[in-house]
Amino acid sequence: MNANAPEQIAKNAGRRYRGVSNETRKADRRLKLIDAGIKVFGSTGYHASTVKGLCQEAGLTERYFYESFNNAEALFTACYLHITDTLREKLQHVLLGMEEDNLEQATRAGLTVFFTQFKDSPQAARILLVEVLTVNRHLEELSLKTLYSFVEMLETLAKPLIEQRKDGELAGLDSTLLASGLVGAVLYMAARWSLDGCKKPVEDVVENAMLIFKGVGIMLSR
Repeated sequence: MNANAPEQIAKNAGRRYRGVSNETRKADRRLKLIDAGIKVFGSTGYHASTVKGLCQEAGLTERYFYESFNNAEALFTACYLHITDTLREKLQHVLLGMEEDNLEQATRAGLTVFFTQFKDSPQAARILLVEVLTVNRHLEELSLKTLYSFVEMLETLAKPLIEQRKDGELAGLDSTLLASGLVGAVLYMAARWSLDGCKKPVEDVVENAMLIFKGVGIMLSR
C-alpha cells in the first residue's frame, strides 16, 4: 500500500468543488431528495412512488440517492421528520413570543401556524395525516411519538390552568388526556380540511378550532 494513501484519501474526502466542500454538497443533495420526496410522496402516495421517480424529481441520479438513503422508506422517514420538525420549530418560535398569561392568544397563534403549514404545502399535509399510517408499523409508531410531542407542548401551556381546577366536579381531570383530545380534534379537522383541498380560508378553520379550545377554557375557568 502506498505510504501516502491515507493522506490522499483524507484530501479527497475534504476536496472542495468551486469553493464548496464534499460535506456541503452531500447535504445539499440530501435536502433536494427530501424536497422531492415531499412532492412525490405527498402527490402520488408512498406505495406508488419509485426511487427512479424520486430521483427524476430531485434532478439527481440513483447513485446520489443511495449516497444518503438505503431505500424509499428511509427517504419517507426523513421527509416526515423534516415536516414535523419544521412545524414544531415554528410553533415553538411563535409560542415563545407570546405573553405567558394570554392563553387564548397563544392558542390562536399556534393554530394559525399549524393550519398555514398545511395550506402552504398540501403534500406535507398528506404525508403527515395520511401516508405515514400506510407504510408500516415502524412509521405508525413514529407518528404516535410525534403526536405525543405536540401533546406535551399543549399540555405545558394548559397545565397551570388545569391544575387550578382539579377539585370538585373536575377532580378527575387529567392534563395529558385533555391535551391529547384537543390535539386529536385539531388533526381530524386538518385531515377533513385537506381532503377538501384546503379551500376554506385559514382564518375560518382557526375560528372553528378555537370554539373547541374556548369551550374547554370556559369549563376550566368558571
